Amino acid sequence: MSVEIRGFEELADELDRLQDRTEAVDGETAVSFAELFPEDFMQTHTEFESIRQFFEASPWTVESEADFDRIPGEQFDAYVDEHTGFNSWEAMLSAAAREWIGRELAA
Repeated sequence: MSVEIRGFEELADELDRLQDRTEAVDGETAVSFAELFPEDFMQTHTEFESIRQFFEASPWTVESEADFDRIPGEQFDAYVDEHTGFNSWEAMLSAAAREWIGRELAA
C-alpha cells in the first residue's frame, strides 16, 4: 500500500520562503515610522489618519530622531494614553512591531 501526498513540493517551497523571510527580519532592522505605523494601523488604534498627524497634533516638534529622543517619556506616555488605544508608547510600539513582522513574513 502506498500513499500519494500531493502538494508536498509546494509546501516545502512555502516553508523555505517563510524561513528566508524570518531570517530577513531577525536581528536589528531599521524601519521608518511610516513603515512601522502604516495608515491602517493608525486609523485602527488612534485618533489619527497617519503617524505624521499623530506627531503634528502633539505638543512636540518631531522632525528628526533627535527631536523624538528629546520627548519626555512620561509626558509622551500620557499623550499616547489619551489619543490611542494604548496606555504607553512601549505598548503602541510593541503592537506596531508585531504587525510589521507579520506583514514582512507574509510578503
